[in-house]
Amino acid sequence: MNTLKAKFKQNPAVILLLFVYLWIIPHCLSYQNAWVQPEEWHIKLCVLSTGPTLNLKDLGNGLNWQGFEYKPRLTRPLSSYFEIIDTKFRTWLWHYICPHPSLSLTWVFSLILAPLYLYKLLKNLGIHSNLAIAMISYYLATPEILSYEAMLFRPAKPMTNFFIIFCLYLASVLKKRFLDKNTQIPLLNFLFFLSLSAISFFWDETALLIFPAILFLFPSIFRQKVNLCLWLILPFLTIVSYLVFLPALSHLAGFNWPHLMKYDLVQLINQPVTIQNFFQHFWVNSKNLMLNTMGIFPVSKATPKIILLFLILDVLSWGVIFCYILKSIIKFDLPGSFLIFLLFIFNLMISLTNLIWGPYYYGTFWPIFFIIYISKHIHQTGLNKFTYAICFLFIIISSSNCFLGINTIYKKHHLYPFNPHIIKDYFEGKRLYFNGQDEAVFSGSLTKSYTEEYWNMVRAGQKIDSLSLPIESGFLPIELEPTRTFYKSLPGAIVKYQFDVNFPNADEILEWLIQNNYILKYSATDYFLNTKTDNLLRNKIQKRFPQDGSRIFSILEKSNTPDSNFLNLTSKPYDQSNVKQ
Repeated sequence: MNTLKAKFKQNPAVILLLFVYLWIIPHCLSYQNAWVQPEEWHIKLCVLSTGPTLNLKDLGNGLNWQGFEYKPRLTRPLSSYFEIIDTKFRTWLWHYICPHPSLSLTWVFSLILAPLYLYKLLKNLGIHSNLAIAMISYYLATPEILSYEAMLFRPAKPMTNFFIIFCLYLASVLKKRFLDKNTQIPLLNFLFFLSLSAISFFWDETALLIFPAILFLFPSIFRQKVNLCLWLILPFLTIVSYLVFLPALSHLAGFNWPHLMKYDLVQLINQPVTIQNFFQHFWVNSKNLMLNTMGIFPVSKATPKIILLFLILDVLSWGVIFCYILKSIIKFDLPGSFLIFLLFIFNLMISLTNLIWGPYYYGTFWPIFFIIYISKHIHQTGLNKFTYAICFLFIIISSSNCFLGINTIYKKHHLYPFNPHIIKDYFEGKRLYFNGQDEAVFSGSLTKSYTEEYWNMVRAGQKIDSLSLPIESGFLPIELEPTRTFYKSLPGAIVKYQFDVNFPNADEILEWLIQNNYILKYSATDYFLNTKTDNLLRNKIQKRFPQDGSRIFSILEKSNTPDSNFLNLTSKPYDQSNVKQ
């Protein structure tokens, strides 16, 4: 007992870590808050096309960029292969238990290995163990990290986050083990570090941040010119792989050659509209990323008083921390300048995709570097360990509340198929959380009961085609529906993937249908029928596309036959007011 008391006095932040694992994470990842990103239905359809169990066909299927990306992009094959394993793991699990909606093998990396190596990284940087524990507790409770655990989506971002941390940790090991002892880094050790960093770039393009991060945070590693030369070659080899090597492998596997330079985001980089969006939304996106990460968020009169109380305590806690930090800052250091660089990278990503975005999912790399920066300065201040432990308790609670507000908005109003304008309004400050309009449609217990009822019906041998869950629950058991998509529940909905897998000239067909007002474009991958599927339409399509006309018409015709069993588990009417007709 005395030993435990001594350890607690030495590291009181252990209580924070226990609080995060035993309360914050289970609460934030509950059925009330967990959901499936709708894009996953397309991806799971591709994954399960080779069967429900792992087999040799999956080796080729992992290079099926049309199934995983829908655009000519093959830059993150490791994510695709991990998704194949993850999907088939969940499929296997469904035979025995009803798995959590967003359960994924990425949880092992995100909730266990990433915080472990972040702790080791901070220790190697000279941070006291108690402060390191407090900071990884805060890391786990930020909206960025909680977002990719509550939402089942591509493993790209969570795995990239882990590899950023792990590569930074390896760099700190090289510095501590060799450079701090005035010893040169052995070539084999550096080559191992170099190879692992290079492999990391194929989880997601965001992993390329490892390249400048090591240069900024561990410049001493490159005292040897050979190390610097090898490091500088990495991005060029990666780009060649993106443009040539990976497309060639995909082509050999039987898929069309993905011409990355025709990828719409690549083409948008130097466009005036992108530059305009970058400057127009730079402040609001940066503000959202920074303040929401800190648990500071806009409120309304309808915000519950308990949430307001913790928000106030959160702001006061940051005030205490920054007051001490300001006393210790003498010069503008490299980690601080790297944070500004990251703001530009984040805004560039958002300018190319969603214009307005908070720390949800896309900003997952930010907390890593923010925590490194904050940890360094708190350590230098010598702030009392009990003081900052209490401060971070309030910060963690407010950060998780911030996540819950943002997550509810995304779960209820995501880009597909609901109303993206609500998300945009929120991040522009026109809409606030906790205002009563963005409450979850179903309670966690009700969502869980729907899911378990579905699972029991499937296990009883009922046909999948006769079953469905309400979209509003935020979760469909997608591994059990490899031949379905939730779009069957929306009258007139058409998925671009249906054209991509059937026609080599899919873009030309869709463009012609749009120009003739036969379909309306809803998003980059989703369309809606805008005409009657009669003989007149059939003849026009057949005349324009003699070889493919009947198949094109068949897709349009089937889209106009919604799933009649869509609401069979709920009496709540489905509101289609947000769907463009």
